[in-house]
Amino acid sequence: MTGRSSLKTSLLKWRPDFEEAADEYSKAATCFRNGKSLEQCRECLMKAAECNKQKRSCIDQAVLVCKDLGDLRAIADLAERACSLYQQHGSPDSGAAALDKAAKILEKDHPDLALRLYQKAADVVIIEDSPRQAAEFMSKVARLMVKLQMYDQAADVLRKEMGLHQESDNIPVMGRLTVAMVLVQLARGDYVGAEKAFKEWGNCCDAPEVQTLETLLQAYDEEDADTARTALNNPFIKYMDVEYARLARDLPLPQGIASISKPTVRENAAPSSVSATEALSSASDSEEPKKPDAGELGEDLEDDDDEFAGGLC
Repeated sequence: MTGRSSLKTSLLKWRPDFEEAADEYSKAATCFRNGKSLEQCRECLMKAAECNKQKRSCIDQAVLVCKDLGDLRAIADLAERACSLYQQHGSPDSGAAALDKAAKILEKDHPDLALRLYQKAADVVIIEDSPRQAAEFMSKVARLMVKLQMYDQAADVLRKEMGLHQESDNIPVMGRLTVAMVLVQLARGDYVGAEKAFKEWGNCCDAPEVQTLETLLQAYDEEDADTARTALNNPFIKYMDVEYARLARDLPLPQGIASISKPTVRENAAPSSVSATEALSSASDSEEPKKPDAGELGEDLEDDDDEFAGGLC
């Protein structure tokens, strides 16, 4: 392979020609890819990147080859390596973009790896003092944490995201984030935290958002499940990011006092199933004394007259 020969030294060639070797490896990678030999293609791309650090795009191409091979776990390591090279050569934004691209590939099947890449991308742009771009990556981190039900960590990330938006004077976005924060706190079972978040950031919300959050928090305070369900079905909550909309849909409702239902008597029930009240009523009816008829009453009176007919002596 010409790339290997470019790296060899000889009596008249004291230093290997890394730039020429990188070009040759890149050409070989293209040929292997056209021939559907993806393993060799990836190997040549990585060697091209090793030979010439300026060829950072080779690693980006290797990421796509790993996707075609189905070797998704290798993508995270390659993306972090590409980001490091971009940072070394003064292109941190390109490094963050490489992490973002790889995270999107991994998000469906390996959300844990995607979460790691999004967090690293946010750290990269924060160092470069880009609060708005950092907030975008923080938003992806928070939504992915909600999807993974990592509510404690999601609450912390949402606070950081709101702070970044506040730093960049992006106030309109903070209203929806306040709603998201309240939902996450309720998912944590922390009603006090939800109320505190609303008091702290509620002034960033629009009037409909304020009204809905007030109704929702009052419903949880009073354990009113019906009112809470109505508030969570508000249209603007349903049209939030899909992770928060699903969170609102699956949020446990407050548990109020259950109403006591009256006992019912089954039709055609056996005697043992009759209620105690009915049994007592029937018993008292059966023990009611029989009224004497007129003939019996007259005989009794005649016997009494005969007894006292002779007087007292």
